[in-house]
Amino acid sequence: MLRGSYAPPRSATFALAPTPESVHAARCFALATMYGWRLAEVCDNLELVVSELITNALRHGQVAGETTPLRLSLIHRATHVLCAISDPSPATPTPRDQDLDDLSDLEPGGLGLHIVESLSRAWGWSPMTPTGKIVWAALPTTD
Repeated sequence: MLRGSYAPPRSATFALAPTPESVHAARCFALATMYGWRLAEVCDNLELVVSELITNALRHGQVAGETTPLRLSLIHRATHVLCAISDPSPATPTPRDQDLDDLSDLEPGGLGLHIVESLSRAWGWSPMTPTGKIVWAALPTTD
């Protein structure tokens, strides 16, 4: 018998075409899911994280000649929301090496994973079999 308050994890998954319009669709899905779960406090940070991870998957996670859909999964468990994006590329996601102390020479783009890292409790990636990967970020909640 369980004692105390236990809430089972909640999850939602959305398949996205590998097109630029999917960034907006992913943000809308993430926000609607958080509002449905009554986790409005996560929305601003999650919207940015989803946007950056989907954009990276579109730019760096596509295999030439393939139209494999991306998958956005959201999981709420206890004190965090896990945001996971799967794409067909086995390439390792690596933050671009930019000198963030000297913003005068900052190149456009390339800050996506730095943004994800700054807004998340943790982030990482895992290879998928037979190919592809999942890039994930865990965002803290207040409940």
